[in-house]
Amino acid sequence: MTELAPSVTRPAAPPPLRQRAWLQAEQAACRGYHAALRLKARDMTAHTAHRSALVLAPHADDETLGCGGLIALKRRAGTPVTVLMATDGSASHRYEQTLQTTRERLAALRETETRTACARLGVEAGALHFLQFQDSRLEGQEQQLGAAILDTLARTHPQEVYVCALSDGHPDHQALARAARRAMAAWDGPAAAFYEYPVWSYDFRSWRGQGSNTGGFLRGVALMTRAALGWQMRAVRITDLRAQKAHALAAHCSQLGQYRPEPHWSGLPQSFLRHFQSRHELFRKLDPRELSG
Repeated sequence: MTELAPSVTRPAAPPPLRQRAWLQAEQAACRGYHAALRLKARDMTAHTAHRSALVLAPHADDETLGCGGLIALKRRAGTPVTVLMATDGSASHRYEQTLQTTRERLAALRETETRTACARLGVEAGALHFLQFQDSRLEGQEQQLGAAILDTLARTHPQEVYVCALSDGHPDHQALARAARRAMAAWDGPAAAFYEYPVWSYDFRSWRGQGSNTGGFLRGVALMTRAALGWQMRAVRITDLRAQKAHALAAHCSQLGQYRPEPHWSGLPQSFLRHFQSRHELFRKLDPRELSG
């Protein structure tokens, strides 16, 4: 997972009291948002288990965070799942001290981590594909990205397609979401249900408006509330798959602050990870009318 600028990793020292209070308020808002989505979500566990899927991920680990339980559920049922990784993941710690890992070595490391994670979820080696677009540069590659998605649709004919949410605050996530929508709108093959999985949408900076702390916070809460009320949500029960998902996520050690050659690298904070450790994974079902928007 590539960071939101400038960084989402834990600070070296405790933040001042006022900053900590705002951070706690933002985390509480994200917990409320997640709970609201869960309350309105219709269960689709049995329905989705036997439907083939294409999972589109912007960065290595997004596939596991957002869809790990879903992928494991489908593979346990013998259902085909294809995973398409958009970027090379080479910019994930660009704001942190690096001792020996070049961009090229980081890209190779993250591909290895992804192969391990997906294998632990049951994805066949030939069903995992890496487009290797430059990390943090997807905005300028949307046409090529859309063409690659269309090509994958033509090869796999999935019954369901999953992509990161357009509401995610990271530009790569937004670029992939837009490209996927355009590809789905242009696809003239068998109809496929289309879902978004939130990732950075569980980080308040994806919603926070400009301005003062109070004004930006209130605008962010208003946007989250509008989304929670308006989205068509679906839930997949993964209670008996959480250990498998956690085992897969552990493969992404570079993103969890557990990569020994880089002891200064921090990882995704537990306050963020908790959104992906629950008994359900949540998905927004998109109306076909939204695809060309």
